[in-house]
Amino acid sequence: MATNAYDIDPARDAEIFTALQEAGSARALARDGTHGGRSAIISAAKRHQARIAQVAITSLPTASDLPDDDVPIEEVIALQSRRFEKALEHKKAKQWRQFNVPIDGPYALMFFGDPHVDDNGCHWPLLQKHCELARNTEGLYAINIGDTTNNWVGRLAKLWANQDTSASTARKMAKWLLHDSGVPWFIWLHGNHDMWDGPVSTSWFNAIKPHHVQMDDWQAKFTLRSPNGFDFRVWAAHNFKGTSIWNNMHGLERTAQMQDWAHLYVAGHHHDTGLRQGENPHRQFCYWLMRVRGYKFMDDYAELHGFGDHQFGASGLVVVDPDADKPNAVQCFLDPFEGVEYLKWKRSKL
Repeated sequence: MATNAYDIDPARDAEIFTALQEAGSARALARDGTHGGRSAIISAAKRHQARIAQVAITSLPTASDLPDDDVPIEEVIALQSRRFEKALEHKKAKQWRQFNVPIDGPYALMFFGDPHVDDNGCHWPLLQKHCELARNTEGLYAINIGDTTNNWVGRLAKLWANQDTSASTARKMAKWLLHDSGVPWFIWLHGNHDMWDGPVSTSWFNAIKPHHVQMDDWQAKFTLRSPNGFDFRVWAAHNFKGTSIWNNMHGLERTAQMQDWAHLYVAGHHHDTGLRQGENPHRQFCYWLMRVRGYKFMDDYAELHGFGDHQFGASGLVVVDPDADKPNAVQCFLDPFEGVEYLKWKRSKL
């Protein structure tokens, strides 16, 4: 292969560079035919400029190289790999995490619907009664379905002006519900309002959460194991994917038919109520669907858009009998007071 003379002749490169400056462009210089073609002229000029720059650099004061500003990239990648493995292990462990029920016989789960404790429309008299019921009932354990406060942000931040409670008061109310109400919480979900980056966000809740309370964004899949070995599977979510104008349980039913099986599916979010028991004959399991309306009983948005004003099911109560047959192992109530009476009757037979 022929060698380009310009690659080994610095003097010739310098001559072409000078001629190029006088001609004004490589195209004009190439016309005389004595300096090669346009591409060769450009290459020669670039080599000459590189040589000049190198001479300038070697004539400057020098110093030793700085040490790297970080650990070797191989160590960073190894650390990221270990972090990923730990994060994946944690994620898998939270899927159908097992909680051990501390008592023999029947027990109850109370699902508190969207509290919205700082909203003017929050039914505080009812919420306090339900807290008292949960606090004073043996064998009852509580789950918050999410949206503890309004936590207005963005274009909705203007709605702070429409409620009597400030952000500071909202935090105090939320902290009372979590810490001081006496409700035996063990699962606490964050709904869409909680997950907004406002003053009562998930980061604030996680900073004050008790050790015994598992907090999750949007949903939790868990198993409750009774002393006799019976496992009760629950999938609780702020909401499930899928809606229907004819059936407000559509999202829950869709999940029960097409995704992981559970004895119980529970949702909130839409401030409506529903309860249904069914059987999946193809996958051979019985299940309950429950939707709790929450405690926001006055809602300008719902009135503006013509949504129905549900009056029952602010919270729901589920009684689990680990010794019963499959269809009768679970009974659900949209009236938690009635559900507690049933629990007491069941436990009286122990």
